[in-house]
Amino acid sequence: MKTFIEVRGARQNNLKNIDVNIPRDKLTVITGVSGSGKSSLAFDVIYGEGQRRFLDSLSTYAKSRMSQVKKPEVDFVFGLSPVIAIEQKKGILNPRSTVGTMTDIYDFLRLLFASAGEASCPLCDHPIPIRSSLQMIEHIQKLPEGTELEVLAPLYKLYGETYETTFDEIRAKGFRTLLIDGERTNLTDHVELEEEADYRIEIVVDKVIVNPDIYKVLTKTIENSLSLVGEGFIRFEIIAVPDGTTFDAEKFYDQFACPEHHLTMGELQPHYFSFNDNDSACRTCGGLGTFMRAEARFLVRDKNKSILAGAIEPKLLSKSSKGTWIWSLVKCMAKHYGFDLNVPLKDMPAPVQDKLFYGTKGEKFPFIADESSSKTQFRHDGKMMTFAGFVHIINWWYKLFLKRQGSQGEADFYKKMMIEHTCPDCEGKKLKPQRLCVRIGGADIHEMSVMPLSELKHFLEHLTFSDTKARVGEQITKEILTRLDLLLDIGLHYLSLGRRSDTISGGEAQRIRLSTQISSGLMGMLYVLDEPSIGLHARDSDRMINTLKKLRDLGNTIIVVEHDMDTILSADHIIEIGPGPGISGGQLIAAGLAEQLAASPESVTGAYLSGARMIGIPSERRPLTGKAIQIRGARANNLQHVDVDIPLGVLACITGVSGSGKSTLVNEVMCKQLFSIFHDARIKPGEHDSLMGHEHLTGIITIDQSPIGRSTRSNPATYVGLFDRIRELYAEEAEAAGSRLTKNDFSFNQKNGGRCENCQGEGIVVTQLMFMPDVEAICPVCKGTRFTDEVLEIKLKDKHIADVLAMSIEEAVGFFEGQTYLQHKLKVLHQLGLGYLRLGQSSTTLSGGEAQRIKLAYELGKLKRGSHNLYVLDEPTTGLHLSDIQKLIDCLQQLVDAGHSVLVIEHHLDLIKVADYVIDMGPDGGSNGGQVVATGTPEEVARVERSLTGKFLARSLEPHQRESDVKDGQLTH
Repeated sequence: MKTFIEVRGARQNNLKNIDVNIPRDKLTVITGVSGSGKSSLAFDVIYGEGQRRFLDSLSTYAKSRMSQVKKPEVDFVFGLSPVIAIEQKKGILNPRSTVGTMTDIYDFLRLLFASAGEASCPLCDHPIPIRSSLQMIEHIQKLPEGTELEVLAPLYKLYGETYETTFDEIRAKGFRTLLIDGERTNLTDHVELEEEADYRIEIVVDKVIVNPDIYKVLTKTIENSLSLVGEGFIRFEIIAVPDGTTFDAEKFYDQFACPEHHLTMGELQPHYFSFNDNDSACRTCGGLGTFMRAEARFLVRDKNKSILAGAIEPKLLSKSSKGTWIWSLVKCMAKHYGFDLNVPLKDMPAPVQDKLFYGTKGEKFPFIADESSSKTQFRHDGKMMTFAGFVHIINWWYKLFLKRQGSQGEADFYKKMMIEHTCPDCEGKKLKPQRLCVRIGGADIHEMSVMPLSELKHFLEHLTFSDTKARVGEQITKEILTRLDLLLDIGLHYLSLGRRSDTISGGEAQRIRLSTQISSGLMGMLYVLDEPSIGLHARDSDRMINTLKKLRDLGNTIIVVEHDMDTILSADHIIEIGPGPGISGGQLIAAGLAEQLAASPESVTGAYLSGARMIGIPSERRPLTGKAIQIRGARANNLQHVDVDIPLGVLACITGVSGSGKSTLVNEVMCKQLFSIFHDARIKPGEHDSLMGHEHLTGIITIDQSPIGRSTRSNPATYVGLFDRIRELYAEEAEAAGSRLTKNDFSFNQKNGGRCENCQGEGIVVTQLMFMPDVEAICPVCKGTRFTDEVLEIKLKDKHIADVLAMSIEEAVGFFEGQTYLQHKLKVLHQLGLGYLRLGQSSTTLSGGEAQRIKLAYELGKLKRGSHNLYVLDEPTTGLHLSDIQKLIDCLQQLVDAGHSVLVIEHHLDLIKVADYVIDMGPDGGSNGGQVVATGTPEEVARVERSLTGKFLARSLEPHQRESDVKDGQLTH
């Protein structure tokens, strides 16, 4: 059996025909500066070849139904095992995906509730038994022959709809008789009910007479009751017994139904608790937990105008449609309540505005038809009416729009009028309320889903089940606890099963997938991971490393692309690719243990391991200016009424363990509130009392790791704004040469211009094959240049535009010497360590860290005097080697020196220690976090005993203190 994975002749991307040996059943770290070729080796070569060989082993039929993988540029890879990649990409963007569905724990939880749940009456909360159809029929057959009974199902009104709409739905299902508060009503007649009142309504599903042949009829009746209308609940009501028969009805209901309401629950299935199932999901939000609702302020066009002059959104009240039903109701309301429709909206009394926007809330007024009324409206003349209000009318229109799946134009209209809120029907619980009548240990499935994982584990460990359900309940609980332990082991105790996947970080998503792999218990596998330390506080690094070792000890080979020094020091084998990024990299610099790297003069990582190089601390911190963003009473998610001042004019860091509330405070509360002030009032910030100090700012700019463009044609040159100026230069050359080409002809996005239309400016032609990988061939017309021959004839310094796009940023700095605008932009990119990127490199090939630095370069390239922006970055050190972190720090300091403020959410101690001000959140994650633990300079935070960040920060500051002592001749023994 091979003891190594042997890579021979790897030439993928910038790899320079390298040969590498990776020990099997060991933890190997591949490191090197950003862009050196680490991911090319680990993912493109090793993972790509492993996946390709697996797919190649499948049948032709199977291969035709899945996308195939292109063979990487490598001579051969020996010793491969089945391979699994666990990347640092963000969680699934589907809003229905949660931590529970990602880990499959929610599926086990649904199974637990279906198998061992205990139901309660939806009307009085009294415990009721759960019975299968067979058990119900057997119980009914014990009644005297000839007994008549009705099978009834409770009816629940649809949220936000009229009773008539609900009745229409019941009619469509074929039911005609109702009991409304015990009174029999026929749905063939018009039924008038008070919309604001609550009634106990039941559908009469069938009437049966007990006899020996009742089984088939009753089975179908019970099935219709439970699935079509009753939402799992059913009632059997005895209406007559044969003459001469004495029968105790209470005995029939005892231990079979709710003693007061006689309701029984049908047998449960796991899908009964799935918010992704149409029958179980909340009818209003469809299982999302959120719903769009109109806001009164967005319905006002001009508060200085009157209603008649067009103060309100024209689609509600337009001058050209004054005979509509809404106009007629508003005019009748004005007459009844005595307000003038010619008065400016801002001058109308608050109670009147409330009635206009939110309705009369059940109060009635007479409808009086006038000359503008239609024939239909005249029929209602003299009737007492209510008005729903503009807000509720928009909400109602939106529900109709969702039902009929309207046009994009309509969708845009509603987006302007509405804001996403917690669903008003299910209150964010995602399920129909009847599903929450089933509990285990006093908690329903939603309550378990929102518990932090550590709390959920404690709850499940102390669960007890009845004798009949103990065996199955304990078995399922054991499976859930096993999976919870794995999540807790890697420091995710603060998450909950109901947490949406699109709200967790890339590092958290990667660790969740890692725990799922450990739970599979497979051995002999090859796992390739991309920076699993992302988003981890120094306190939790050991947990991650121990998890990787546990996976290795099962008998697996682990390959990790990583910059974190703790992970590197814990590795069994280290491979460094370098020496530089891009074309300067792609070589094998060193391989072996940490000591061997530290002793290698060529190893950049080794220099940091040995202490020969380190990120220095500024000689002095910037003093506080007195200006700050003042946040008061922040209580979104786990924030515990936080009051904090975020200083402006300095480099500030928000720190804390994972789940302590950093992102909630900065992104959900501060950023959203500032964005709503500066950009879009529809943005709804996290709950807080107030935010002050925004008057000190010109604007807020967030620099995240999302792609700089989704199109393959998007590239660094177009994003930063270089390409426009480059095209202008070529257009000037064309004009000088007497050509008719314009600036637009030098764009590969312009149709019928100068781009090659055979490949539409892509440079390659993709041919899709049925059961083989898609073949990418260089376009035979333009030979990969992306432009027509006429465009390529125009040259600048003997280079046509395709040559320029193929240049690295570093080369372009020299090429465009003398071009002040281009030089400024290019030097900023180069200064950030991005000199290895090509100007025309597709944005789809860039990592999150590279995309973030390009955005930072864009901001640095357009700094204006006199403005004061707040720049917010979330873990900008992601994907950066220590040598690149120094370049990042220099650029952030440059932003502050230019008169701006920089706020960074960060775990990396080397960035935290150079900050002017640190705000540490904690003391722990989840419900134990959400407080400000320490504030001040890094040295001040390091002295706070309660601060977990402070403890590790103190260690990080020590080497510099010792270095300072040596220089001052103060070394003590």
